[in-house]
Parts: sequence; C-alpha cells; structure tokens
Amino acid sequence: MNISVIIVNYNTASLLLQCVSSIIEHTRGVSYELIIVDNGSCEDDLELLRHESRFTLIEMHENLGFGRANNAGVKEAKGEHIFLLNPDTILVNDAISILYKHLIEHPHTGICGGNIYNKEMQPAHSYHVLLPSILSEMDFACGQIFRRIRYGKNAQFNNTGKEMEVAMITGADMMIRRQAWEKVNGFDPAFFMYCEDADLCLRVKSQGYSIVSVPDASIIHLEGKSFVESEDHCRRVLDGRFTYFRKHYSWIYNKVSNILNISSLLAAIMVCTILSKRERRNNYSQRLRIYRQITQNQQRGTR
Repeated sequence: MNISVIIVNYNTASLLLQCVSSIIEHTRGVSYELIIVDNGSCEDDLELLRHESRFTLIEMHENLGFGRANNAGVKEAKGEHIFLLNPDTILVNDAISILYKHLIEHPHTGICGGNIYNKEMQPAHSYHVLLPSILSEMDFACGQIFRRIRYGKNAQFNNTGKEMEVAMITGADMMIRRQAWEKVNGFDPAFFMYCEDADLCLRVKSQGYSIVSVPDASIIHLEGKSFVESEDHCRRVLDGRFTYFRKHYSWIYNKVSNILNISSLLAAIMVCTILSKRERRNNYSQRLRIYRQITQNQQRGTR
C-alpha cells in the first residue's frame, strides 16, 4: 500500500463524497486506501457515510478537532506514506501520484503539497512562506508587503512551474513521509483547530526535512472566503494562534506580539470608521474583543 488518504469529516458528507469520487477518478499511479474519520457529525451525515464501501469509516462520536482526528486516522493507516485531505476538495489531476513520486525521488522532503485553486479555478492559498511570528503577523497587518516584495506572485501559490521549498503546506492537502510523521508523533493534541499544520511543519523541519510545494499537483478547495467571520470561527483561529505562540516563543516575545496585534487592530478599527467601512470595522472589533479576552484569561492563569 503506497498511500493512506485520511479525510476528517464534520457535517460535510455531501462534499466529502464528491472528494472521494474525484480521488477514485484521477488516481492511477499508486495503490491507496481511503480512511474517513468522522468528528461526531449529525445522524443524517453519518447515514450517508455508513453505507459506503469505498472507504473505511472511523466514528469518533465527538468533535476532536482537526489534528486529533487525523492522528486517530493515521493509527489505522497501512500506507507507506500519508495524505491528509480536506473534505471540501476536488482533485483536478492525479495529484496523489504526483506528490508520492516527489517523496520517492526526494528523500529529504518530509511534507509536500500541491497548488490549490478556488472553485473558479483561480489560484488560491496553497502554502505559507512564513511561519506564525511577529514578522508574519505585522506583515499581514500591512497588507503582506514583505511577502509581496520578497516572493512576488509566488507568496502563497507556486507560479514558478518548479518545486519550491516553503515554510508550511496548508492542511487542506498535505502529503507526509511516514518516517517524518512518526519522528514527531503526528499532530500536537494541544491544538483543536488552526496552526496545528504550522506546528507540524515546524517540527518536521526541525528533524532535517524540507517542506516543499509541488505545483504539478492540482486541487480545488471549495472553502468560502467571505470576509464576514463568525465569532466561533474567530475564537478558534485565535485559540490556535495563541497555542502556537505559547509553545514556540518566550513570555516576552508573546507580550510584545500581543501589544503589536492590539495596536494594529485599534488602528484598523479607526481607519474603517473614518472610511465608513462598517462591516470590516465590526469584524475587527469582534477580533479585538476576543483577542483581549484570551490575553486576560492567560494573565489570570499565570497568577
């Protein structure tokens, strides 16, 4: 068995089945197994999956989050290497074989991923050239100026036509060398969702492996990109961010990053108010409120 494909489902059965069909349609060059880990979906969702014979279904009965669910899937996996795939993706070509071939030909690559497109087949976020840090956050707050100057049109999508080393591959499509996965013991269960992929890439890289974008592998990601952000989503994103920073940076580094982030959010709210951008202002205000709540809870926990 060359590849174990692991997909985590949470109330996305119809999209997942579309993803599975695309895998079966396009994958020709390798042997593979499909493992679906369900994170406590509703009964209607589960009924669609239980009657399928195309994959192995693992029911977790509760939402364990992205990393812990994938860890559970990998425990049952028999493949030589592991391919983590989002349920809201569609393979455009034989991406699995292309990524597998890269791992076979490049023994120093620990993780690789393909180019991601949106549903209109326009380039979408496929990787990061910077891991989470003060630099990456301030660069993002400034419209990603540093990334645009340093990497141009290749800041998050590989237009070079060549394999390129990056800081991290997005968790939407991540092929991992089995040996690298076992060396770092998979995802850190401290993360529920968000930044666990950055943490995994950092730890794999610390073992001497490279993280590589392979542009020949093409995958559509149907994830919505609306600027309107729910409070629950915002809180989970920030929880992941704070978990990553607490794990990898010092107390003073975290303190400085918090001050800079709060200052940038206050500035963004002021600009949106002046420009009468009400929706954006509300979004930034919500993010600031949650950010302050988390930092206050952290301070109480250290007393």
